[in-house]
Amino acid sequence: MQCHLARRSPFPRARFALRAVATYDFVVVGGGAAGAVVASRLSEDPKASVLLLEAGPRSLEPATAIPAACGTLQKSAVDWARRSKGHGIGKGLRDGMVNLPSGKILGGSTAINYMAYVRGSPKDYDLWAQHLGAEGWSWNEVLPYFKKSQGLVDDGAPQPFVQRQAHGTAGPWGISFRSPQLDDVSSFVAAAEEQGYTMGDYNSDLRSEVNGSGRGVVSPHQFSIKNGQRSCTRTAFIEPHMARSNLSVAVSSRARRILLEEQRAVGVEYVDEISGELRTVKASQEVVLSSGSYATPGLLLRSGIGPKRELEEANVQCHIDIPAVGKNLKDHLYLCVPVSGLGHNMKQLASECGEDGPGFQRYLETGKGLASTSLYEASAFFSSGLHPDSSRQDGQISFGVGTTPVLWSENFGIKDFTKDDWRLDAMFSNDVPSSILIATLNQPTSRGEVILDGEDVEVRHNYLDQEADLKMFVAICKEAAKILDQPSLRREVKEVLIPQALTRRFGDDLQNDHLWEAWIRSYAQTIYHPVSSCAINQVVDAKCKVFGLQGLRVADGSVMPEAVSGNTQAPCVMIGEKVADMIALEYGLTLQS
Repeated sequence: MQCHLARRSPFPRARFALRAVATYDFVVVGGGAAGAVVASRLSEDPKASVLLLEAGPRSLEPATAIPAACGTLQKSAVDWARRSKGHGIGKGLRDGMVNLPSGKILGGSTAINYMAYVRGSPKDYDLWAQHLGAEGWSWNEVLPYFKKSQGLVDDGAPQPFVQRQAHGTAGPWGISFRSPQLDDVSSFVAAAEEQGYTMGDYNSDLRSEVNGSGRGVVSPHQFSIKNGQRSCTRTAFIEPHMARSNLSVAVSSRARRILLEEQRAVGVEYVDEISGELRTVKASQEVVLSSGSYATPGLLLRSGIGPKRELEEANVQCHIDIPAVGKNLKDHLYLCVPVSGLGHNMKQLASECGEDGPGFQRYLETGKGLASTSLYEASAFFSSGLHPDSSRQDGQISFGVGTTPVLWSENFGIKDFTKDDWRLDAMFSNDVPSSILIATLNQPTSRGEVILDGEDVEVRHNYLDQEADLKMFVAICKEAAKILDQPSLRREVKEVLIPQALTRRFGDDLQNDHLWEAWIRSYAQTIYHPVSSCAINQVVDAKCKVFGLQGLRVADGSVMPEAVSGNTQAPCVMIGEKVADMIALEYGLTLQS
């Protein structure tokens, strides 16, 4: 999406400075989905001094505030812009490399993502607690933390898409629905219902209750959007509290290693990325790592915490031998399926994204219009029955309104972006609109790893390493095709725009396993939900304390014992809330209820 945006920052100017004495009770490393929450919550008690270190830059991208502009944020100054070899996918991608976007900004990936608010299935959390050593992390035990952060505005949500008892309305993090719903989105939801899905609240107990036929819940998305602008952990948890004398935030401050004394973490060494100066800061109580599933294990490894043999091979002295650091990495893969005949509002969106256009001015004044969401609009949750635990909802089928060349060539990294392979005339026609269905593999059994690579990391996802994953993914894609063939969509859909290189080999039967296998191997890629690289019961205990050390905790998606069945920003914010509460209980701090 190419949008021209207001030049002024949508955020108030904040105080970013270190205290003269660089010793704090708590040092939080990483101001993303969980870290910003931890720092904000701990600073609610004036007795606790808190420093939040964030590697991202001081300056802001104005586009972070405009939901429909989210696609322009990848490969920008606020994206770490890592890439990795496909390791099982990416045969049709540029250089065979997969983009691994993650936010390099206060707010982390909540400041650059597509803003879908999805918690996962209650069964995910019950599995953690009952079988994976995460005592205290069952659905009923984490639900209060989901509700605590949430400020749901549901006046535009038609029933039955909200079960109000499952949501919070007083929290700082703005969550809302698009209002009114777009016609194409309503048709997608209706088609899924015709295919056997139940319309309802996918963030409630309904996800567990409706799973008998393999088909689950469908709904328009709940979004981390407030008053038409992105609500990220920066705007919700940090900006409103910068006047607190006990909360300091240092941006452009990239952590290099954890400072250890005997068996205790006592501080952090970091680089001021503006001056290049190497600095240290001390923590009298705890260091909390919240840098995400790539950078958190990297920081542990650079600090000599991880597999002894690997550390020695990298010429890093091993202080604590924890073999699982950086291992067990999991991620969600997705495949975009372009469809002609849907996406009737794209011309309107173009007018709304022109800085001088009346549509954009109305959006700025009212917070309403097509620019007020990411256009990643709805999801249906599916169980293929092929996962080793056949009850797991391993699939998510989402609907994205409209598509653009920039989205495909930059965000999706398509290599063979030519008329010989892609139906460009149909995908980007001025006469016939097009949209995308997004098939996502939510419960992969393949595991990757994060290893040291100088001052950063190398990521090896090993996508589709397990044959079961490819079979599940094919089943999810075939299910998406069946939804397209239901009456509510069939009358609108002109054609599924299969890459022509594949139709020449396999034909156009959307129930052909070989067609989907080749499509997946060529063009599937990460939907950037990496988790589990510092998992509970493997690297940290159930209170997220790193094994073998005092004063060191992890609070981000890396602690998840297993992937959740959906997008990950809401679970990561929940982790921040829960870890902050555990810290407060241990140190006698008083937090807001």
